[in-house]
Formats: sequence, structure tokens, C-alpha cells
Amino acid sequence: MFSIQIELDDEWVAPVYDHVHHGRCFFLMEQARVAYMAHIGFPNEALLARGQAAVITAVAAQYKREVKRGTVTVTCEDLRVEGKTLIIGQKIVNERGKVAVEARIESVFMDMNTRRGIVPPEGFIEAFLAAAQQK
Repeated sequence: MFSIQIELDDEWVAPVYDHVHHGRCFFLMEQARVAYMAHIGFPNEALLARGQAAVITAVAAQYKREVKRGTVTVTCEDLRVEGKTLIIGQKIVNERGKVAVEARIESVFMDMNTRRGIVPPEGFIEAFLAAAQQK
């Protein structure tokens, strides 16, 4: 499992709800996925420089609790590959250790010039799955 911590202040909170808007939760999860890709040796900037990107093809989320101000932990876990599809389970965990959001994110690699799906870069699948085995 890979995780990052993010401090949520008033800038993150929608005043009318007094919690983080559900759409911003997806941005938190994206930050963790980008950090994970860099952690395994495939930083977003390098992929884009090669004309490649991992693009989201499906999202499913369950909101269990409000995401409030304070430090949250955002995880990337339960990583799998099905054909060309990368599957990442993600959670946003509050300061009390309670899961606020659980999600399943699917993505594929895309050639940014042709706008078509491609096989992941050499060595990516191995790095992606090897890191998933680390606890």
C-alpha cells in the first residue's frame, strides 16, 4: 500500500456544506496516484514528455463519512492489471483512522498524439505490481 498525507484547511472546505465537496475528493485521490506513479519511477512529467499519459476510464466511489478539515491519508492499494486496464483501490482516511471515501479507479495508457490506448511503458507493469506487494 502507498499513501500520502494532505492537510486540509478552509480552502478545501465548501462553506455551504462545511466539508470537502465530493468532486474535490477525486482531486485528492489524483494527487496520491500521481505521487504513486513517481514513486515507482514513472513521474507524470516524464510520461507526458514521451507523449504518454495514464487516463481515467472508470470511477466508482462510496462516501462513508464527511471529509473535514485536518490531515487525511490518501491511499493507493489493491493494485491490479486486467489486460491493458490498471485498477487502483483508493481510500481517504480521516485523522481518527476512519475511512471517509473508498474508490476504484480504472485507467489505461494513451498515446497523446494519436489519442489511442497503448500498452504501458516497458517496465511499468512490473513496477506497478511489485510496489503493490509492499506493505
